[in-house]
Amino acid sequence: MTIRFDRPQLPGTGKNLPSDIDTWLGSDAMRALLTAFGGDPEQLSGSIDDLPARCARLLEFTEQTNTRVGDLERHETGELAMTAEQAEVVLAVVDALGLRNSQPPDHAEYDHVLMLGGLIRACFNRPAYAAQLVREGRVGAGAVTALGAHRPFRENLVNPQEDERLLARGLGHPGLTDEYQALDLGTRLAFGLGEPESVEGETSPDPVNLPGLTWGIHHYRRADGSSARVAAAPSTEPQRRAHTGETYEFFAREMAELTPGTRLLLVTTPIYLPMQHFTAVRMLALPYGVEVETVGGDPAAQPNELVQSFTPTRYLNEIHTSARALKALADALAEQDER
Repeated sequence: MTIRFDRPQLPGTGKNLPSDIDTWLGSDAMRALLTAFGGDPEQLSGSIDDLPARCARLLEFTEQTNTRVGDLERHETGELAMTAEQAEVVLAVVDALGLRNSQPPDHAEYDHVLMLGGLIRACFNRPAYAAQLVREGRVGAGAVTALGAHRPFRENLVNPQEDERLLARGLGHPGLTDEYQALDLGTRLAFGLGEPESVEGETSPDPVNLPGLTWGIHHYRRADGSSARVAAAPSTEPQRRAHTGETYEFFAREMAELTPGTRLLLVTTPIYLPMQHFTAVRMLALPYGVEVETVGGDPAAQPNELVQSFTPTRYLNEIHTSARALKALADALAEQDER
């Protein structure tokens, strides 16, 4: 018998953010996950006023199923031992939480469409899906922006089949050596862009060991005259690439004039959708009053060479990152209420 859970409201998409977080935490899917791995689902229960503590308990629980430690990238993690029954629960949970599928955009017009960078396949898949939405008239965009970071590709010793340098060669682009290059090329191909009209930025004196000092923006013009940009955000810690929150902050501070009511559509991959959405709500919606919506591309529409399958362990890792992002959001919401 197939396990199914109802999909809870994604926090930040409803009319009441605290209520949405409360519902997400107490959903049948989340309670089943804790039960499957020896946790007590009642630790997620409590009052609306207790949201930060409840999110902290969820984050602490997900530590035990997280295999991404240290400076490992997502595709470099090992597998967690689990039973077939646990794996079945994980897949049912991520179906309910939207990590394996995504809803289409709610609106026809957006002020900004943001495509988020990531591993090499994502740097092609996400711009392609955004361009498809625009091309088919399903979404109108005042401006499109790809947001990423300078992250050099490196040898993948844990999962050699996921080595981005080998994948780049398999895609016919052997010259690609880092995320920003891949995101720039993926965006140009998806939107039919020529050479950039202008380029700005700074290069790190040590791009391999200090990638966070490098930043840049390529400015393009789309066929209809509207703008398209590809950005690599700097990091607050030079020895690492910029993380998701820093790319949002860079966009808000340096690339856009965000005002209450500005409508943003974020395009990502379903597995990363909750984490990146929660971070966007915290970094963009709360301080600027903008409307944030996040969608994932359709895996069934991707070319074979860009399709990536994820194991239950990989999904558990992203539930962990989602829990961390949700706790940060709940903390920011509580701080805002105190002011």
